[in-house]
Parts: sequence; structure tokens; C-alpha cells
Amino acid sequence: MDMPDVCEEYFKIKSQNHDRFIKMIETSKFEWINFGDNVHCATLPPSLFEQYVLPEYQHRNELLHKQGQFTFAHWDGDTKAILKYAKETGLDGIEAVTPKPQGDVTLEEIKEAFGDDVYLVDGIAALLFDEMYPIEMLKEQTEQIIDMFAGQLILGISDEMSSTGNIDRIKYVGEIVDRHNARC
Repeated sequence: MDMPDVCEEYFKIKSQNHDRFIKMIETSKFEWINFGDNVHCATLPPSLFEQYVLPEYQHRNELLHKQGQFTFAHWDGDTKAILKYAKETGLDGIEAVTPKPQGDVTLEEIKEAFGDDVYLVDGIAALLFDEMYPIEMLKEQTEQIIDMFAGQLILGISDEMSSTGNIDRIKYVGEIVDRHNARC
């Protein structure tokens, strides 16, 4: 805010630098490109997202999609204020959007924002792997995610399991997935 010219110049140079990376990636055999973001509304309000991030997503995705590359970004924590931009970004998927009870959005809000256009990458609130939450909550959220996002889902933990998480709960989620797949 104190030095807008310096900020504008910084973002211009950053964009040019990313274009150099994209030129290298375009000719690669990489099929999936993660932008390596860590988007969170506490550090990126919608006004700055619209001004700096959204146009870059659109630009990068336009270039990368010409090569058939699947693009996704990492949004976790509180994302409610920017979730409405999900489809506009041009991203194929968004990773780690964290649902309640950990994040600030419901699965219904995520589905509404993503529609059938954007893959949910991850989706299970990491806190549900801790024993302080009943395993029934983990089961319900996992089944709901599979039902709501079938065909547009790469299931995983949003964001990372804590050091107090129970590894057996990962196996339990695997069993839920196996039961679902057996029905398909």
C-alpha cells in the first residue's frame, strides 16, 4: 500500500518469470502441473485475488491447456471468500480446499463453486484423522465427498494429517473407497 509502483513492478516481473517456466513446461512430457500456491483468504483477500492471481491463473491455464496439461493449485484453510472464482481460474482442479470442521466451507459450497468443471483434489478435512473426532464423522465426510464429486475427484487429505493423526484411519478411508469402487 505504501509503494504501489514497486508492487506493480514486482508482479510484472514475477509474471514474466512464470512465463519462462511455462515455456519450459509446455514442451515437457509433464501431464499434471501444480502451481505450488498456498492460497488462503487470511493472506489473500478477494480484491487482491482478482487483481493479481485470477488473471495469472487464466493466462497460465490458457497456455498449458494448449498442450493438454492438467493444472491445479493448492487452496487451503479459509477459502470461502474466493471459492466463487474457482471456475473462472481455468484450473482443472483445486487441491486441499478444506471443508468444515477444519476450514470455513461446506462440501455443498465447494460443489456449488466447482460444479462439474473443476476437480476436487483431496477433500477430507485433516482433523478427522485425529481421534478427538469420532470415526463416524470421517466416514460420513468421505462418503459424502465420493458421492458429491464422483467423476471429478482425486480423494485425499485436505491439507496434511497432523502428527496426532491415526494412520489406521487412512486404511479405513481406503476401505470406504474399495467398497465404493466395488459398487461401480
